[in-house]
Amino acid sequence: MSPDLDLPFSSLIHRIGGKSTDVWEIHYEAKNRQQHDDDVIILSVGEESDEYTPREIQQAGIESIESGRHHYTSVLGDDRLRHNIAVRHQSRTGQQVSPNNVCVFSGAQNALFATSLCLLEHGTEVIVPELYYATYPASVKLSGATMIPLPTDVSNGFQIDIDALEKAITPRTRAILLNSPNNPTGAVYSRKLLMQIVGLCRKNRIWIISDEVYAEIAPQDFVSVSSLTGADDITVTISSVSKSHRMTGWRCGWTVAPESLNDQFYNLNMCMAYGLPAFIQDAAAYALEQNEHTAIVVRDKLMQNRDVVKEVLSHIHGAHLYAEGGGMFAVLDVRPLGQSSSEFAWGLLNEQKVSLLPCDGFGSSGQGLLRISLCLDEGTLRRAAQRILAYVETVAG
Repeated sequence: MSPDLDLPFSSLIHRIGGKSTDVWEIHYEAKNRQQHDDDVIILSVGEESDEYTPREIQQAGIESIESGRHHYTSVLGDDRLRHNIAVRHQSRTGQQVSPNNVCVFSGAQNALFATSLCLLEHGTEVIVPELYYATYPASVKLSGATMIPLPTDVSNGFQIDIDALEKAITPRTRAILLNSPNNPTGAVYSRKLLMQIVGLCRKNRIWIISDEVYAEIAPQDFVSVSSLTGADDITVTISSVSKSHRMTGWRCGWTVAPESLNDQFYNLNMCMAYGLPAFIQDAAAYALEQNEHTAIVVRDKLMQNRDVVKEVLSHIHGAHLYAEGGGMFAVLDVRPLGQSSSEFAWGLLNEQKVSLLPCDGFGSSGQGLLRISLCLDEGTLRRAAQRILAYVETVAG
């Protein structure tokens, strides 16, 4: 290969790196170590890596390929899948929608990327409550917009302070990005809080971007933003089959949005993806049509695993556990130990062969906190929790 001429990159590279991408370093190191040592336990990713996509969903994809469904597809997504998404969304939220409100993307992450490009730009701001998922800063900033973090605290369950939110709104505010159940904290926002947020957004002509990938595995008290009066024409709901149907690697997500915005998604998708593979869409359509029990199984498993972690770690000395709410995670607060998130995470991996994800890259509120995935089987998770307990006791002296 010829010598590097040091040619310039675009300014975009400065908006897609930083702390939020650096936190994954320990996860990749743990995966590397696990290849040589099967005693390493990985709790640093939100994926049921010990589970398979249900066989009947796999079969739907296989039969689709065998029937010749491997050619170009509709830019917005196949009619059958968009219909099923609209039906599922309407039955879950009560919001009156049709396939004309739906666009299919390569996963919820890609859907957020597209939403940012179509709603945000230089000179605008988007308010993002902490703690936020690690890719949010880049997803917002790639549009040129400025991200305004809104701090939260473990002491009040990482709930949004509505007064602080109102003070953060400026004439430049274009959107608020919400994630409930939250990744990484598991926090679930109440109906009252969400109604207050909808009121603020209507008053100030602000979009709500609602990341609801955990909605179908959420606790019973979960409330979708789009189910609330006044939210219809200002809300973009993002979801996928990744968590609810154990289909993380299939990369199939979507937006449910006002038709006027959906028209813009069509234009963007025309030059970005030009449609998803038909067999993936067929598998996802089958999942939404015929498979409701998997989401229930996943939710129940996560609830049981949450109880396991609480049982082992609730009375831990020198650190605190936050394991309320829903979703796939709990949070460990190691600030009393005097260690940073990264220091604790690397020490735990080196000494006890367990990987947790530092929350440093999830906003300033995440310093000294670590995300614990609840996705593995109960026995493995219990062993991991016991190792975490042993390491904390060692550090605490």
